[in-house]
Amino acid sequence: MNYKSDSKTDFGSIAVAICVGAYTAIMLAYLAQYDLGLTATETRHLSVVAALFLALPIALDLLRTGPGNAR
Repeated sequence: MNYKSDSKTDFGSIAVAICVGAYTAIMLAYLAQYDLGLTATETRHLSVVAALFLALPIALDLLRTGPGNAR
């Protein structure tokens, strides 16, 4: 049996992941603005800091291992 197609990520899964992420971002922005009383600028600054905090370990791991040796 050939299982090559089982290991691929299909377009539908990627689209669902993007839509769920976008919906979550919209709901968190609404929560921050209307329930917590943050302005749009404060929300933007906090989201950039959070994105950097989450992306930094991934980027450092990719830089450490190199492009051809990633797991």
